[in-house]
Amino acid sequence: MDATLGNKSYIYHFGYGYSKKRCKSVTTWFIDRYLPRHKLTIDIVHRSLMKDDCYGYLDATSYTRPRDFTISLHTGMKEIDYVKTLLHELVHLRQWVEGSLKLKSGRTYYKGMNVSDLDYRRQPHEVEAFKLQEELYRQYNVDMCRSSKRKDNLKKLPQFTL
Repeated sequence: MDATLGNKSYIYHFGYGYSKKRCKSVTTWFIDRYLPRHKLTIDIVHRSLMKDDCYGYLDATSYTRPRDFTISLHTGMKEIDYVKTLLHELVHLRQWVEGSLKLKSGRTYYKGMNVSDLDYRRQPHEVEAFKLQEELYRQYNVDMCRSSKRKDNLKKLPQFTL
């Protein structure tokens, strides 16, 4: 266990090819800001996802009342891509916790609409996650720069242009 958030949530991270400080910082920032009252257990696994053809994905242990999650992230990403991918998966985590994203009879539902047959990039929960990862990236960067209590000595993340 690496982080406990207000005695409610636990973050475990392991694997290779990632910054432990950055992983903890991003995840703690997100949970403290967007899900502070929930008791969550989050395992963040860093490994090669070449065979999965993706940079990250989220899995919930239980789909009825999801509170235990595993986030898998591809190792060796550039720092900006790593943070955005982690934020993207944390958006999905929030969607599960708040109940807007659900799995029923093997089909994915977002806000009550069956989205299983839609192309990946057109699924509304993915559209939301891609949009929010950019906004959250900017806000995380601003908050880390403003924080006068930064004990982790993380360097400022690179800014991007649209």
